[in-house]
Amino acid sequence: MIGVLLAAAAVAAFTRDAALDPETPEGVVQLYLSAMIDGRRGAARAYLSDRLRQECTAAPPGYLRERAYRIEWLDTAFEGGTAFVDVRVTEERLFDLDYLHYRSFVLARQEDGEGWRITHQDWPQRRCSEYLPPPPKPDSRGG
Repeated sequence: MIGVLLAAAAVAAFTRDAALDPETPEGVVQLYLSAMIDGRRGAARAYLSDRLRQECTAAPPGYLRERAYRIEWLDTAFEGGTAFVDVRVTEERLFDLDYLHYRSFVLARQEDGEGWRITHQDWPQRRCSEYLPPPPKPDSRGG
C-alpha cells in the first residue's frame, strides 16, 4: 500500500501542475523538459552544463511542440556530486498508440554553488552528452 502511494506521488510530482524544487536534480530536469517542449531554447540551455551549451545544437527538435507528453519521475540516485534522474515519457500520438520510453538524465553539482546542471541527456536532443557514466551501484542509491 505504501509503495502504491509513493508511486502515485511520484507521478503527480512531475506534471506541469506541480513544480519541483528547482534546486534539486528532479526540478532541473522538469524545468529543462518543460522549456524544451515549449520551444524556449534559451531557457532550456540554461540547465545544461557549460560544455553542453557550447557543443550541443541550440535548436530543439521541431516535433516537440506538435505532441502532448506525460513525463513521470521514477527515481533519483546520487553518487558523490552526480545525480541520475530516471523518467518515463509517454508521447501521445493522434491516430496511433502512445509511445512510451524511459530516459535517464545525469546532472553534476556545480562547483561554483550554482546548483545542478545536466551533463547527459539522450532525449529530446540526441547525442548531447559530456559523458555517459556507468549507473550507480544499488548500494549507493539514495540521498
